[in-house]
Amino acid sequence: MILERIRIYLSKLINGDVPLVVIFWLWFIFISVCIETFMQVGFQFNNKNIYLELFIYFLILSYSIFVFFITFKSANKYQGSKFWSFSAKTIVTLNLFFSIAFFVETYKYYFLEDYYIEKDIEDFKQNLPIQVDLNSVLIDIYKKEKSIFYKYTLFGIDLSNEKTKNMFTKQIKDSLCESETTLALLKKDYILAYKYTNENDEELLDIQTKKEDCGESIYDLDIVNSLLKQQGV
Repeated sequence: MILERIRIYLSKLINGDVPLVVIFWLWFIFISVCIETFMQVGFQFNNKNIYLELFIYFLILSYSIFVFFITFKSANKYQGSKFWSFSAKTIVTLNLFFSIAFFVETYKYYFLEDYYIEKDIEDFKQNLPIQVDLNSVLIDIYKKEKSIFYKYTLFGIDLSNEKTKNMFTKQIKDSLCESETTLALLKKDYILAYKYTNENDEELLDIQTKKEDCGESIYDLDIVNSLLKQQGV
């Protein structure tokens, strides 16, 4: 009996026979708020899993398409205010547009971006070795998961002293945190691993830089740009 009632209700829902006010306030607004609340709470207590997160966003996108469909079906049969019918259609259309855009951006962030970075690295490797400055030559670069490895050969720099090593390490990390290109990678949780060897290929220093090494001010410029954008500057 219960299953039959559910089947009948879903049939009415899909055919646009459920009142528009119920579709909009219950199926769109209320359930969307519940989903948003569930996601915020769930992501706070669970470690990020890319595939799980992408799957959840796919379900949200599918639900947005479903709401878009049933809203239009109901609005087309609505006999009341044309303004209300038009407003409901417009709002769910915008919601669907943002859901699609957000899903695409999330997919690109987790998958396509890695592909493009790997492709750039492979293209860049064709030009190696490269003389970076008077004292260093970049001889190799490769990517493994969320780490990008750079291998340099150093000339004329003595790193046997601990103080010199610390100064050199700080200089490298500061330059990575200040460079727009490397900073963009760090913000995406990449680890930049710089390995330095001497002319005999003996390891001198291994420097790993994470976004935490750049301090809390790493996002300051993004905040400023966002504020300027909001003000139309």
